[in-house]
Amino acid sequence: MNSKTPQFDGLLQPILEALVPHTRECLWKGKHEHCEGEFEIQEGDIEFLRMLRVPPPNYCPTCRRMRRLVHMNLTRLFKRSCNAPEHSETMISIIPSECPFPVYDYQYFISDAFDPFSFGRTYAGGSPMEELFNLRKVFPMPSFLNRDPSCINSDYSNGGRDLKNGYFVMGCYRAEDVWYSHLIIGSKMVMDSRAIQNSEFVYKSVFSEHLFKCSYAYFSNSCTDSMFLFDCRNCQDCFGCVNLRNAKYCVFNQQLTKEGYMAFLASISPLSRSMLSECENKFWELVKAEPMNASRNMGSTGVSGVNIKRCQDLFDAIDSENTQHVRHVDSVNDHKDSMDVLFSGGNSSMIYGTTNIGSSSGGVRFSVSSKFCTNSEFVFNSKNISNCFMCFGLQNKSYCILNKQYTEEEYYPLVDTLKSEMLRRGEYADGLGMEFSAQAYNFSIGNVSFPLSGDTIRTLGGYTGEEPETNVGDMGVMQPEDVPETIDEVSDALIAKAMICKETGRPFRVIQSELDFYRRMKLPLPTVHPTVRMESSFHMATMAKKHTVNCASCQRSIDSMFPKESGFILYCETCYQKEIL
Repeated sequence: MNSKTPQFDGLLQPILEALVPHTRECLWKGKHEHCEGEFEIQEGDIEFLRMLRVPPPNYCPTCRRMRRLVHMNLTRLFKRSCNAPEHSETMISIIPSECPFPVYDYQYFISDAFDPFSFGRTYAGGSPMEELFNLRKVFPMPSFLNRDPSCINSDYSNGGRDLKNGYFVMGCYRAEDVWYSHLIIGSKMVMDSRAIQNSEFVYKSVFSEHLFKCSYAYFSNSCTDSMFLFDCRNCQDCFGCVNLRNAKYCVFNQQLTKEGYMAFLASISPLSRSMLSECENKFWELVKAEPMNASRNMGSTGVSGVNIKRCQDLFDAIDSENTQHVRHVDSVNDHKDSMDVLFSGGNSSMIYGTTNIGSSSGGVRFSVSSKFCTNSEFVFNSKNISNCFMCFGLQNKSYCILNKQYTEEEYYPLVDTLKSEMLRRGEYADGLGMEFSAQAYNFSIGNVSFPLSGDTIRTLGGYTGEEPETNVGDMGVMQPEDVPETIDEVSDALIAKAMICKETGRPFRVIQSELDFYRRMKLPLPTVHPTVRMESSFHMATMAKKHTVNCASCQRSIDSMFPKESGFILYCETCYQKEIL
């Protein structure tokens, strides 16, 4: 088959043929504390670079992750002005006011009133990346990455599909009545949680499935009527337990009778905030005294990384499911033949250097927040496109470059010219820099996993934003010490007041549906701002970050979700299974 980009392929092929395993120096070496400095291009990397037809990267795997993570804000919403023509109204957005690019209301952005081709430009020579950035500076961002029409009563949500009554949630699918959470799938009545599937009545839990009426459940499956669980399976009526299987009526790993268990619950009821804190401290002491599966890889073969489920042939992967033959990826599902990918899934393949690309996409490189895309590069906030290059905000289009329409016959020669020039200038290998992100780095997941100072962020090309303001108006204000200790003491009048976060001093409210949830779960009200609560779930299992430790039993080197400084007893999967089973 003849090449459609012969000039580019002619320049690239000698580079790929000459590749051998070698050490490279990261372009961000010495610029921030997380950089690996020097990194290896391994045989496995070379296989993928040749398959995906891209030159070797000039940034280490950690810095490449940071450059992808900067595009994702999962914990904050802002009130800001709409920059659309003849629009000045205040809107809710995931993008702060400090963003250097214009931001349009999402509904206007996807409407017929907005013409993305009006920003089109013709390449006239020079640096293609500079041309792309010039378009980036003037082309508007949508206020949200995606607002699927299947979502109902979920104005304060971002991403997701088939969501009903979502409030301050990100990336939730087939879910109902969810607050302050991320990646909730097939579940109802979930609050302050992350990565929960097929569950109901869940509070402050992480990476768990098939829960019913559970709070503070971590890495636990098929559990009911329980509180404070870590890596438990098929447990019922348990409290403060670690590594249990098929257990019932256990308290801090001690077997009780049904009567004894009920007596324990009565002794802590109504559950006060101070008692909750005391129980939580005791629970974490037990967690640290028991062996822990460091990698948490399950049902997988030939994988390296952490929190991998039902996968094959993965290298340096984090939080991935039902995926095969990928490398340096984070949070991918139903994926194959891809490298350097963050947040992707839904029957996608041949993806490289992207953030939030998925939903039956293929052959996509260096792109952000687009779905149903094929054979496209450097595309942003687009949907159902094919054969597009350096484009923003397109829907149902093909053969477009810099937001201009071309014929198929015109398209490929120009793409060939652009990619060849980028390769000559050293612009093609690494894709998008931090300066392309509309998101403030300090509000991105990047800053949770790899925190940076404001000066460093700006040095690397990003920007910082101010915390969103909470306008309480004439509402009364309640200090943390004045919030009732138990839910039984809370009256409906409390929703007319703003509470002051004990950690940040920022005000926040509890709405009626939240109050009803706390009452149903018999939990005391929090005294910490929702954004702090959301970020705590990412600190429990940091996104896009793993650690190398020695198994506490056999001493071999292993990948771990947690650093050796965590205080956990970290086991390899083999030793953990021997110990627990």
